[in-house]
Amino acid sequence: MKILIVGAGIAGLAAARALQLRGYRPEIVERHAEPPTAGQSIFLLGNAMRALGDLGLKEQIQELSFPVASQTILSSRGALLNHVVTDRVWSSCGPCVALLRKPLVDALRNSLVQTQIEFGTTVLHTIHRGDRRDVYFSDGRVAEYDLVIGADGIRSSMRAANFSATAPRSIGLSAWRLLTDNRYAIESWTAMLGSGRTLLAIPLSKSELYLYADCATKDFGNGSIPTLKMLFRDFAAPLGAVAADLDDEVQAHRSDIEEVASREYLANRLVLIGDAAHAASPSMAQGAGMAIEDAVVLAECISRAQPMHRALSEFRELRKHRVEWVQKQSRARDKLRTAPDIVRNTILRTIGSKLYRRSYGSLLEPLWR
Repeated sequence: MKILIVGAGIAGLAAARALQLRGYRPEIVERHAEPPTAGQSIFLLGNAMRALGDLGLKEQIQELSFPVASQTILSSRGALLNHVVTDRVWSSCGPCVALLRKPLVDALRNSLVQTQIEFGTTVLHTIHRGDRRDVYFSDGRVAEYDLVIGADGIRSSMRAANFSATAPRSIGLSAWRLLTDNRYAIESWTAMLGSGRTLLAIPLSKSELYLYADCATKDFGNGSIPTLKMLFRDFAAPLGAVAADLDDEVQAHRSDIEEVASREYLANRLVLIGDAAHAASPSMAQGAGMAIEDAVVLAECISRAQPMHRALSEFRELRKHRVEWVQKQSRARDKLRTAPDIVRNTILRTIGSKLYRRSYGSLLEPLWR
């Protein structure tokens, strides 16, 4: 079977790995000169690690990662709102870890001993013809494939060209993502919530810290570090100090937070996966998790003895509930964390741990039965 994957990010590389393990040799094209690693760092919850286990990479990623055994949420004044021992929640599934995005991408890429990746190449358009799909490339080539997998991210050209009304939707928040020194005794996932503003720090090692900050898009301005420091100047320890100490020239990834509503992104011998199909707010930390799960399930469905249209329909049915659940919970969590302080703080103090278990409970379930 001849398979083309469009996009060499986490979704595309994971799909190639999953297919390779089942005896296929997919091709990958990537419009950039190297695999995209925007976002600096990545937080993998237990279901993502389980899916990496299905790809034979769980132990390798654990060695590259920093274990995250708990999550703590504080008010902007430093008062404890909620603390969850995440190891207990995810014990039946997999550990939670944090690592730089590039080592994860490199591990996936290096596992592809039978897959060719063409960088700097784009798909201009693709046409279904009989039992094949013709693909027209930017270098002038035209080739036939049995299946085309669109894994080209939230601004997917494959989605824009083949499906209607699919532009990403802004949720009204914008974010900074950056790396800084971990000299603040932050040992695990720690978030602080203020009025329409969030600071989150996750240690990547004893000496390196990932910092995420977001605010209403109307307050984001040009996204400068001085703007970040001004917006969070009234936050107490421990994260207020992290923001205040940032160098104004520190490199940061800046972006509006957008989502792509989950739909049936299926056509004749064409399917979308990962952020191309269902990007969500980072509130559930499931971007990579859903992409890797997509890859595992899609490869499983394709490997079964059934026509391609049935394999793709089965894939959609197996994934529909989980991705829609993640998007629903992401919206609910964003609504809660941007609620008035007294409302949000009271809810987190009283039922925060219950909400955490409810949000993630369905993701502990197996990918298929």
